[in-house]
Amino acid sequence: MKPWRFIYSGLCDPYTNMAIDEAILLNYSSGRVLPTLRIYGWNPPAFSIGYSQKAEEVLDLERCKKEGVLFVRRITGGGIIFHHLEVTYSLTCFKQEINAFGSVKDGFKIICSFLLNTYKKLGLIPHFAIDIKPPALGKSPFCFSSYEDYDIMVGGKKIGGNAQKRKRDLIFQHGSIPLELKTDIFMPYLRNKIDGLEEKVCSLTEALGREITFEELADTIKKSFKETFSIDLIEQGLIPEEEKLALKLKKEKYATDDWNLKR
Repeated sequence: MKPWRFIYSGLCDPYTNMAIDEAILLNYSSGRVLPTLRIYGWNPPAFSIGYSQKAEEVLDLERCKKEGVLFVRRITGGGIIFHHLEVTYSLTCFKQEINAFGSVKDGFKIICSFLLNTYKKLGLIPHFAIDIKPPALGKSPFCFSSYEDYDIMVGGKKIGGNAQKRKRDLIFQHGSIPLELKTDIFMPYLRNKIDGLEEKVCSLTEALGREITFEELADTIKKSFKETFSIDLIEQGLIPEEEKLALKLKKEKYATDDWNLKR
């Protein structure tokens, strides 16, 4: 299996994060770069909403604007997420480069196996939701408070969330792993309040019973990815074409009301 590129982006604003992910996807699909695993964080903290969600239905837009809370629309589906104290990953590849054959659901199971191994490396006992059949959480506009078959559970609670976009054999997936969940910070900006969230979801700090740094989790994800898929990761930055495209996408797409509001 050919090597992958590894990019560590550090902390970026929400528009830059989504623009970089798409710039990688477009350059990879054009054959300019290796399949890529990227790890990044968010500064300032911000919401991302799923592609099909309407911002005005899930967020108090007036309060967000008044208090300077940013939000961005993703190219993937799923529910709204507040990105704060967390590590986010994204991966871009063709399905044969990660052996993610079969249905989309099969692909989720294969790809998310590196997350299972990440949690195991940290001493946790994770399971796919389908394997333990926890009580139904019901549908929710908030990503972390509902689950799919191959979401990951620790101690009976969902941890993190993942979303995927496919075009034929091309796969783009990204996911969020919360180091801490400070519900009092983001809950006031949601249009509909969520009851009992602490009983449904957990952060990594809660699951471990200790604090964990961004760097420790990022390094564990990287090691787990290499071992799970027997892949060599080559540390590189964005190529000039990606940097130029990311700036263009940020300015003309992700930082605009046309993209974030008028869908």
